[in-house]
Amino acid sequence: MIIFCEECGERYIIEPEDLKGSAMIFICRSCNDIIKIPAQRHASDHHKEEEPQSDKV
Repeated sequence: MIIFCEECGERYIIEPEDLKGSAMIFICRSCNDIIKIPAQRHASDHHKEEEPQSDKV
């Protein structure tokens, strides 16, 4: 995942595994602006929540 600082345009590469489903906040090394990355949901988690419940009789 490539993240850009909105203030100066500095580019950072973040591995999705580093997020581990939680949000991340860090400071840009170039301009000291705060960069926030919201928590990521995995596609497999989203799919599980939408599965219809079947009633077997």
